[in-house]
Parts: sequence; C-alpha cells; structure tokens
Amino acid sequence: MNKKIINRIVVLSIFISFLISEKSLSQKTGGGELNPGIFTNEKSLKNFKNMRFGLSIHWGPNVAAGKEISWSRGKETPKDEYDALYKQFNPTKFNADEWVKFVQEVGMKYVLITSKHHDGFAMWHSDYSDYDVAITPFKRDILKELSEACQKKGIVFGTYYSTLDWYHPDYQPYGHGGPGDIFPKFKDTPSQDRYMIYAKNQVRELITKYNSQIIQFDGDWDSTWTHQLGSDMYLYIRKLSDGVLVNSRTDKGRYPPPPYSKKEPWRADIFAGDFEERERITENFAEGDTNTNVLGKSQNPWQAWVTVDKSQWSWKPNPKLLEPKEIIVDLLKTIGDDGNYLMNIGPRPDGTFEPIIVSNMREVGTWVKTHADAIYDTRGGNFVEEGKFTSTQKGKTTNLFVFDNSIEQLVLKKNNQKVISVKNEKGQAMIFQQVEGNITLKIGKSNQNDFVRVYKVLFQ
Repeated sequence: MNKKIINRIVVLSIFISFLISEKSLSQKTGGGELNPGIFTNEKSLKNFKNMRFGLSIHWGPNVAAGKEISWSRGKETPKDEYDALYKQFNPTKFNADEWVKFVQEVGMKYVLITSKHHDGFAMWHSDYSDYDVAITPFKRDILKELSEACQKKGIVFGTYYSTLDWYHPDYQPYGHGGPGDIFPKFKDTPSQDRYMIYAKNQVRELITKYNSQIIQFDGDWDSTWTHQLGSDMYLYIRKLSDGVLVNSRTDKGRYPPPPYSKKEPWRADIFAGDFEERERITENFAEGDTNTNVLGKSQNPWQAWVTVDKSQWSWKPNPKLLEPKEIIVDLLKTIGDDGNYLMNIGPRPDGTFEPIIVSNMREVGTWVKTHADAIYDTRGGNFVEEGKFTSTQKGKTTNLFVFDNSIEQLVLKKNNQKVISVKNEKGQAMIFQQVEGNITLKIGKSNQNDFVRVYKVLFQ
C-alpha cells in the first residue's frame, strides 16, 4: 500500500479516536451505564437551564422546635419527641399564592419543596403513608396548594425527596453515620424491596397527582442506597413521564464507589441523572484551580444548591444570613459557569418567611430584573476568572460581570471574533482595543457602591 495512504489512514484513525474521547468527556446525561440508550429529554433540560434561578424550601414539623430538619432527630431533639412534632404543626398563615408572588418578585423561575426529608414525614396527603401532613392540626395538602399556585403563574413546580428514610421500618440503615440512636426498633426483618415499592409509589404520586416537573433526590451518600437502586429509580421515573428531570443524587455519582475517584466530576456516562447537583458550590472549578478545564470541572448541566441561612437549611430563630450582594455575586458566578442557582429558604412555623429574608431577597430580585436579559436564557460565557469577573452569552452578545473593584483595565484573552461595541450599564460606549484576539477594555476606577460592574460586548 502507498506510504501516503497508510499515513493518512493512521492520521484519520487518531482523529477518530480523539473524537470518541471527546464524546466520552461530553457524554449526554440520562440513565447512565445501567440504562443504555436512555438520555435526558433535551427540551426539558433546555427549559431548565434557561430558568437559571430557583427557590428551594426546607419545611416540616421540625420547624416547631427551630432545629435542623432531620439531623436534629436523636441529637438536639430526642427521637420520640421529634417524631411527635407533627402534633404542633399548624402553619395557619401559609398562603401558596403569596409564596408564588414572592418567588416572582425575586425573579425565580422554579420551586423545589421538601416533600419528604430523611425523617420520613410526607408534606402531602400520601395514599401510602399515615405519617403525613393530613394527621397534623393543619391537615391541608401543602404540596397540592403550592403546585396549583405555581401552575397558575407559570412557575415550574418540583419536589425534593429523600431516598433514605429514618422513620420507615423497611429502610435498612446499614452504614449510616447520622447522629445518635435515630432508627426505630424493628419488630421484623426490614425489607429494602418493600421499601422501594413504597418509595416508587410516593414518587409516582408526586409526578402524576402533583405535577412535579423536577425530582430532587437526596440520601445518595447512605451506603444502603446503591448504584443499581438509583439507576432503577431513574428508569422508573422516565417511564412515568419522559419530561421530568432528575438530579444526579438519584445515583451514587457524587460519592462514587471504587474504581472511580471522588475527585472526579460526576460521570454522566456511568451514573444516572439529568443534571449534576453541587451543594454549597457556586464555582465550576476544581479546588486550587481558576480558569482552566481541569479535573473537577463539570462538563454536565449543573445546579448550585445553597441556603440563605449560613448555618441551617430549615428555619431557626436569629439566622445567620447571606447578604443580598453575596447572593447576587454567587448567582452570577454560577450562571457564568453555565449552572443554575437554587437558593434555599426555610419558612417559619406559621407558614411565612422571615421579614428580613423577604426584604433581602426582594433587593436581589430588583437587581436581577434590572439585568434580566443578561441572566435568563443565557449560556455561560467564555470570559471567567474566579473571584474577579465572569460572563454570560446570548447570541452575539457577551455580558461581563466584574466583581473585583481593583480592576481598572480588563483583558479578555483569546477571542478571534471581531468586537463591534462595548457598553456599560447606562448604555454608554466604552473604550477598547482588540489585538491578536485579545480584548483590552478600560473600565476605570470602581465606585464603592458598585459591587458588580456590568458591560455588554457585541461581537460581529
């Protein structure tokens, strides 16, 4: 065979191998290795990513004690006392329409509420459990009212569901590292098969009766929950409704078993899920790295899940709160790295939110709505330097967000597109230079009140 032909074949084979490896790095999310050929509904995922900003709600009978949901059971609150807190749960000021109005004021596009946390209490009228909101003094079906209120206003409704259950007698608590003696005393041998039937029945209720469009699982860290169980649950949900999205915690990818490394990002080719959930993480970079595609950086759709109270997820008196400016910067960091930002708030025992939280979040909402075009329906931008600036893009426009007040001249590296114009928030033209693909933008000294400076770069 001609030497030139052989060389071309070798080069072509190397190129094909490169494409295959690239494809494996950007593997579509979906059912993972145990559900081959099952991939995420692209329309649902696109809609999810375009929303960018959502509300998480941690709420349950535990709020009567003002301690953390589930984790205080058997620790700050004795187990039997915790399990009886439902007798005090009577949030007479709960108003689903007011909650949704608040969500709209803040600029959030979707809601994820705890349907069942690790303590096993169901916040809806479940046909498969007597340990639910129907036995409280309040009695009303909270999930139904909130789902209907969201539907009226075009807010996407979703539910958090714990796959582990410290109350249900069939959940096998092997290997759990929780606080104290928190498990019920079993009269017979617990059955994980029976528990899975129970869990699937409840998840089916959330989807078919309450129109839950997103299922946010938690409890993947418990050793009882396996890769097989998570993959099976994912497939079950996809058969119920192809459009429902499921987070990565349905499976074991967050804490992958050997031979996978815990330092690796979530592997969509191995583990089931439609988007990666990163708790209390608002940057998409490995620790110690700043602006490179390195180990730890997710190539998957992802969501940063944070809480407005720095010390607790559910309500407590005198919370330690994130400031509005901190929330806005965290939001921008997240969407600049092409993630969604899910902010958690814990309602009070009466069903309302803390006035200071409402005030702070409305301040966030004012800023977000002012810059809505740079936030919603965008993708993460090409220009990011952690702690200094980030960007989003929509079409030919890149939105720059500068956090570092010491920056007077911004250098955006390696861009071969021709810049047509750069404007500040007031629409005024800015001075810039573009040489060999590098864009130099003179932004001058920052006003002390400008915790974020915003610019629009229009490319040809």
